Amino acid sequence: MLYNYLKIAVRTLWKNPLYSLLNIAGLALSIACCTLIALYVWDEWNFDRANPHAGSIYRIVEDQKQGDEWFKVAVTPGPLAPTLKSDYPEVVQTARLGMWSGIFKLGKQSFEENEVYFADNTLLSMFDMPLLKGNPKTALLQPNEMLLTETMARKYFGADWQKNPNVLGQTLRLNNETDYIVAGVVQDRPYNSHLQFDVLLSFEHVVKNDKWGYQWSSNSYYTYVQLREGTDVTAFNEKIKEHLKRYNPSTETTLALQPLTDIYLYSKFAFNTDSWGSRSDILYVQIFSIVGLIVLLIAGINFVNLSTARSMRRAREVGVRKTIGAQRWHLVMQFLGESVLLTLVAALVGGMIATALMPLFNELSGKNLSITYASRPFLLTMGLLVVGIGLLAGLYPAFLLSSFKPAKVLKGIFNVRSGKAFRQSLVVGQFALSVILIICTMLVYRQLTFMQQKDLGFDKAQLLYVRMGGQLKQKALLFKQELENSSHVQKAAATTATLINVGNETNIEWEGQQKGDEFLITQMNVDEDFIPTVGMKMRQGRNFSPAFTTDSISGFIINEAAAWRMGYTSNAVGKKVTFWGQTGNIVGVVKDFHYRPLNVPIAPLILRYRPREFYFNMLVKTKPGQVANALQTIAQVYKRYETESPLHTGFIDQELDRQYQREQRTARIILYFSGLAILIACLGLFGLVAFNAEQRMKEIGIRKVLGASIASIVSLLSSDLLKLVLIAVLVASPVAWWVMRTWLQGFAYRIDMAWWVFALAGGMAVLIALLTVGFQSIKAALMNPVITLKTE
Repeated sequence: MLYNYLKIAVRTLWKNPLYSLLNIAGLALSIACCTLIALYVWDEWNFDRANPHAGSIYRIVEDQKQGDEWFKVAVTPGPLAPTLKSDYPEVVQTARLGMWSGIFKLGKQSFEENEVYFADNTLLSMFDMPLLKGNPKTALLQPNEMLLTETMARKYFGADWQKNPNVLGQTLRLNNETDYIVAGVVQDRPYNSHLQFDVLLSFEHVVKNDKWGYQWSSNSYYTYVQLREGTDVTAFNEKIKEHLKRYNPSTETTLALQPLTDIYLYSKFAFNTDSWGSRSDILYVQIFSIVGLIVLLIAGINFVNLSTARSMRRAREVGVRKTIGAQRWHLVMQFLGESVLLTLVAALVGGMIATALMPLFNELSGKNLSITYASRPFLLTMGLLVVGIGLLAGLYPAFLLSSFKPAKVLKGIFNVRSGKAFRQSLVVGQFALSVILIICTMLVYRQLTFMQQKDLGFDKAQLLYVRMGGQLKQKALLFKQELENSSHVQKAAATTATLINVGNETNIEWEGQQKGDEFLITQMNVDEDFIPTVGMKMRQGRNFSPAFTTDSISGFIINEAAAWRMGYTSNAVGKKVTFWGQTGNIVGVVKDFHYRPLNVPIAPLILRYRPREFYFNMLVKTKPGQVANALQTIAQVYKRYETESPLHTGFIDQELDRQYQREQRTARIILYFSGLAILIACLGLFGLVAFNAEQRMKEIGIRKVLGASIASIVSLLSSDLLKLVLIAVLVASPVAWWVMRTWLQGFAYRIDMAWWVFALAGGMAVLIALLTVGFQSIKAALMNPVITLKTE
């Protein structure tokens, strides 16, 4: 019986090539789309889950009160971890992590490393980090010990480093200040771990030497805890909430647990305190999942639409088979079998399409995904997908077709409009989903364009930065002077930070401060040319100047956001503030400028003028048309002052655009999948028009004989479907508005959702549908009526 069902199914599909091709094409494209998205979602979701202790590891995060608001941050005080271990029996072990960077020297060779962390020895066992060389029980216990990853070991000691007996015990000098001994080589971290590094330094160095940062009032480190099996996490979370007050009674900050498996996707924290390692956002995983389901749903709708539309052509087949004894469940099995077979063919074609598109998708998503066809999970998933889609898509047509009464259909008496209302609702549904994708794509691109073109409060044109490595940061002003003497450089300014996502927040005290009113303020150390170099404007007061000798001791400039937060609504100039233990006066207020991405509001900022302290960056404004010459000059001057640290330069405008790289990737992927959804919807629409035209050939022939024009016939065939598309636009618009309103709320500075975007998206959908419907309608209208009437 199964063989007979299969044979009939193959024969039916072969006898109806257009119907089969349309369904296979739609399903194949949707399956390819879902395969790519499923790989992406699985890869994102799988971060940190390979760790054998993943279910019991948590990161400690803080809830800090800033005025009347609470903000969550990921960094904690250095002394926190040992107190958690000693005060709570639920804690098996703790580990700390602190970011660092610098130049490592091995003999005469120098290497600049940015992925450097201070870490406790317990990090190795907590995160299951095997050592390829060295003793994991003793590594990093001494303040001068370090670990290299195997990639770094290859970099420092060559490809045959494993055969080199002298790797352990080698001394590397960091920043010409501290000697570290290689205590081991750790296996490279898997890519699907949020924790990525090149070098680990002993945290004991921080404990013994960082007297300023290693205290309860300074938040500079990640703290991880591993809890005992069976611990009530909710109760323990409540238990540690007020832990900081035991050691810092004046604080209102509370603690909370963040599961290890949430760190990669659920880490939206304030103040730029969660930028270490790999991060993503659950929002984009959800967006991709929804897009994939929409595309699959549209293809399924096509299948149901075309199957129910063809019900009239198979009515007599049902009648004959029922007359000779076929039961209804036999027919249901037959039609479901055809559906599953068609889905199987589509899945095979879809797999080939997904493989062909994989390089493009990897480029768009920034990943390195691949399909392992022989793997059991893949085969099981595809098998369930084929059966599931086949049954769901074929269920309604199967029960509809098998419900025909044989006595009526054999006499030609049955409802030729069977399922029309259902088909119309499906057309509305699939085009509504397509229009939603079009509107969302347009608004996402408008928001990205807005962020790239918005006035940031400074002039980013022809502005580049130079990172001053090694000893150059001590000679920053000499380096600056030589650059300004160049005919290619318009202006230069020394600063501790570029204008790209500035961090480094701390507390501040100010004149008129109310008891208990505290907030964190971002700081930068700049010279007197910083504001004119980047084209900022003063709101009140003046800029720093060497003529005012007190500026370098007690002068501060704040931004408008800081002045407002301190309550200085009229004039902040002359007010006293205490910052980093230094009391001074506000000499000026600079107009607000964006020093962080536009998804966060402008926060309070303070500028210090301390020319005797280190500067880490140089901002250089080149003269028009002199960028290439200016870069050459920078390289030449840089080499005269710093021979060990490599030169790093970049353009501020390009770096600012990279902040929105994830949004840009998401927009491009949604754009392509929106096009795919429209294409699949049009395939279904094309099939419906073709079917309607086929069923009305005699009517069309009679109308043409009676003098009907081609335009009237085209209108006859297409008007009903175009009305459905218009209804879909009306249904889609409020849904798209709500979706994009929710997404845009994640940006502090955003576009308005103009009405013309919705009108344009609706117009595009109608135009695409008109072209699809019109082609087939014109083809039917141009047929010779003599031929069509003869065939009847």
